[in-house]
Amino acid sequence: MRYPAMTVNREKVLKNARAAAALCEEFGIEAWGVTKGLSGDPRLADIYCEAGFAGIADSRLRNLEKIRNAGVAAPLQLMRVAMRSELEDLVRWSDVSLQSEISTIIAIDEICARVGATHDVLLMMDMGDLREGFLPGDLPPALPMLKDLKGGVRICGVATNFACASGVLPTPENMAKLVSCRDMASDALGTEMPVVSVGGTCCLKIIEERAAPKEVNQLRICEGILLGTDTAFDREIPYLAQDAITITAEIVECRLKPSVPEGETGLQAFGEKPVFADRGTRKRALLGMGRQDVNIDRITPMERGVHIVTASSDHLIVDVTDADSARPPDGGCKPGDTLRFRPLYPAMLACSTSEYVDLVFE
Repeated sequence: MRYPAMTVNREKVLKNARAAAALCEEFGIEAWGVTKGLSGDPRLADIYCEAGFAGIADSRLRNLEKIRNAGVAAPLQLMRVAMRSELEDLVRWSDVSLQSEISTIIAIDEICARVGATHDVLLMMDMGDLREGFLPGDLPPALPMLKDLKGGVRICGVATNFACASGVLPTPENMAKLVSCRDMASDALGTEMPVVSVGGTCCLKIIEERAAPKEVNQLRICEGILLGTDTAFDREIPYLAQDAITITAEIVECRLKPSVPEGETGLQAFGEKPVFADRGTRKRALLGMGRQDVNIDRITPMERGVHIVTASSDHLIVDVTDADSARPPDGGCKPGDTLRFRPLYPAMLACSTSEYVDLVFE
């Protein structure tokens, strides 16, 4: 195996996906698997399909194109508001998208009419997180402009996302407000709008507590399936595995060094000025993985006694003085040995995006 590598335990991810799908099914909610956490890898899309998910969602059209070309037959959803420069590809590679600009929806409809295609649109609503979407009060005056669509676009529901930009958490109240927006839009347009879609692993908690309005019938989810965590509520989800994804890096140097730099210090390459505690001479391992590959603030060593010190663009420096593998009789932590780390979502995202990190399914 080449390093650094991010390893996906397929069976654990599948087990997590099945558990989440079963919870959603109990309440009449379709689970849509988000693939952007692994940069749209078709192998993850296959896992979602095997687990019974209703569709695949991603924020990048390139990822949806990759998934479709790999033969995945599930419906595909673009969950980032589309750029005007990519609307031709949007109609080609996605079945449904989340949109928040009337002019963009009209442009999609014109493309559909020209090429003889159809496309479903969910109106993106801003329920307080202040990312994309119509504010509830801005929707009514915008809706009349959607009455003259040529028929290529079907407005099939509403959607929102929680805890992504500003950390606003899902509640029964703001979910109910989303449902009200759907009902108002459906009445104004005189058309059935069956979908009420929410995004974010944090929504699982409301579903678990049986507090989600019954009209909510679609959940877009990623973090919980891959990592078993819920960052928004700062919890490990008890019925999901937290060790399905691991990052492995190889040691390229290991030697005793002072714990405090020598000489006058300024800002390092990333504009930061690290502060080091004087712990005397310590055994330090230098790993062939750096900030260009991973968010070092969002990984945790899996071996007891290993502590992250700092990193450059190409190297991660860890203190292994108290590591189990550095003690007799092994006396490890030498060049050629490897150390494993558990990522949080930002670190996983960075690794999956880096061409220098191999993504391995086992």
